[in-house]
Amino acid sequence: MRLLLIFLLSMPLAAGAEIYGAIYSWELEPLDNVLVWINTTPEQKVVARDGTYSFTVPPGHYLLMASYNGTLQLEAEEEVTVVEEGRYRIDLILFPVLEEELPLDEIDTPLPGEGGWQVLGVALAAAALATAAAYLLLRRRKSELEEQLPEELAELLDIIRREGGRIKQSELRKMVGCSEAKLSLMLADLEHRGVIKKIRKGRGNIILLRD
Repeated sequence: MRLLLIFLLSMPLAAGAEIYGAIYSWELEPLDNVLVWINTTPEQKVVARDGTYSFTVPPGHYLLMASYNGTLQLEAEEEVTVVEEGRYRIDLILFPVLEEELPLDEIDTPLPGEGGWQVLGVALAAAALATAAAYLLLRRRKSELEEQLPEELAELLDIIRREGGRIKQSELRKMVGCSEAKLSLMLADLEHRGVIKKIRKGRGNIILLRD
């Protein structure tokens, strides 16, 4: 019995990996109180109250899911393959759940009463003007900020914009042709200026152009 106990104590603990990350809305804002779960056996669940989550899992292939009920219902799914012990960072971006649209003939929309069309028109026009003014102001401030960028940062920003405002950092490095250290410093500068945002995805980063 003593020999068996010594043998069991001398055995290494089962290997495990940590899957962890931050949680964002589709507008790239941190989210709290998100339900996150992973289909281990048994299934693991956690409520990410501080905008982060963490699970310990053995090697295998998993489905990582998240759900948030606020003004909009947001959800996310990510497939994760763990091949060895270590830390795997997977940031989750939650998107609105699209509901099935009703046929037009089933939508009951009340029509404005007498004089209602004029009031509705004025309200829509005022909303349109306010939106246009805010957009122009934002564009002006953004343009002034970009004019102050050093030449290298401005060229880097142009590349990100040409790629639709979303690009993997590894792909950006190939296009720029500089060292990883230099690219990281330039991206950190742009992020500090509020021009871009980096989202951790697996073992790399996704670079997003801020609106």
